[in-house]
Amino acid sequence: MNINLKSLSAKIILATIPIVFITMSLYFAYQLFSNKQKFQEDFDKAIINSVTILKPALSANIYNLEKQNLLNSIKGLYINSDISKVMIFSEKKVYFLGVNKKEDGSLSDLTGDLKLIDFTKNQDLKSLVGFEVYNMNNSRIYISAITDKESSRVDGVIIIQADLKNLNYHILKLIFSAFLGLSFCIFSIIILLFIILNKKISKPLEHLAYDIGKESEDVYATNIKLIKSFKKVSDLSNSQKESMDKIQMQMNQMIESVLKTKKNAEDCNTIVETLNKKTHEGNNIISIMKNSVDMIAKSSENLNSISKIIDDISIKAAVINKIVMKTELLSLNASIESARAGALGKGFSVVAEEVGNLAQMSGKAAKEIEGLIIESQKVSQSVIIEMNESVNAIKSNALNVSNSFKEISSEVVNILENTKDIYTSSNSQNETINNVMISVNDSGKLNLDTFTEMKDLSEYANELSKQSDNLKRVMELMNLIIIGNKVEK
Repeated sequence: MNINLKSLSAKIILATIPIVFITMSLYFAYQLFSNKQKFQEDFDKAIINSVTILKPALSANIYNLEKQNLLNSIKGLYINSDISKVMIFSEKKVYFLGVNKKEDGSLSDLTGDLKLIDFTKNQDLKSLVGFEVYNMNNSRIYISAITDKESSRVDGVIIIQADLKNLNYHILKLIFSAFLGLSFCIFSIIILLFIILNKKISKPLEHLAYDIGKESEDVYATNIKLIKSFKKVSDLSNSQKESMDKIQMQMNQMIESVLKTKKNAEDCNTIVETLNKKTHEGNNIISIMKNSVDMIAKSSENLNSISKIIDDISIKAAVINKIVMKTELLSLNASIESARAGALGKGFSVVAEEVGNLAQMSGKAAKEIEGLIIESQKVSQSVIIEMNESVNAIKSNALNVSNSFKEISSEVVNILENTKDIYTSSNSQNETINNVMISVNDSGKLNLDTFTEMKDLSEYANELSKQSDNLKRVMELMNLIIIGNKVEK
């Protein structure tokens, strides 16, 4: 029989039975011993009192040698049914007389070679003033000296042998009664203890163990969910930490980009201001160029005047050419007339010849001049046309450039304003990013603290899981202790 599989009530009862049995047995043994002692004392007291009452009569009868009266006095002791023998010894330790009780209850004289030393080793009769009591062969022996109270004279010794059968019977009866009482008490205590334990302890503990077990399972299940949640939160916190690290890195890159943008905005602002200055200078240059174009236009007009002068020169050159032709013709006529005149016309002939030569040279020069004039006319006309075209083109381009520079100047002003706005926005963005960076750092620190706390909470949850497992084992053990093998069922 495995006691561990029994219910708590059965365990308590099984553990209590030996204790109750031993306790009750010890109690009844003590009571039995006390009652036995009391029975023994009452038994002894009855005989001793009877002998004490008869001692004066016995002393007188022995002293007067009245055997019959002594015999009658002895038979009076047999009122006590437990007495089996009564013997009287004289003061000289010699058997005097005695009475024996037969099995049928009748009395007879006791004869035989009886000696006092067979009953006591104490041969000093004066020391037997009281009673010497002892057991011998399932009998109880009472020895006492018979003395005269007045003279303190020792007249003899009385020896009474009492049968212990009745006493043992009463003791056995008492033992049996005690055993029945003990059994009844133990049985009653077990039944009462079972009812009390089952009703007041076992059942409430069983319900309590069931409730605690259910709550323990709920705690265990909740703890499992809590561990999963902690793990998820820890993973999320770890992911958030990684994200915060990435954000922090990206924010650092953004700060670098903003600083670069700020520097580029500063450089762009400087460049745009320079460009604005150059644009104003370009507008001034365009204005100067327009003035130059106007002067070129005036020069073109002067070239037209020169072209007219060349035309006039060409006309004059044609007149000169005609004059040269007529001079050559006149020189030829003069040479002819000089030849006709003979010797008189010889000097005129030389002049005419020289005039002809001069006319030829003049004609040649006139022709060259005419060629040059024609060429000059062509060149001047071409230059005038090209100059007019260039002037018109320059005027048109200068106007377009002026308009473009005006638009560029306007756009440059807008760019300058936008650049200043970008610079201002970059400063604000830089300050904002710095604040965001501080917040990100604080958030990263907070996330790190959260991650650390979640890690600690996860460890606590694991510890709680172990404790839940221990609690579960304790509850299983408690159920096994309280309910027994019902848990397995």
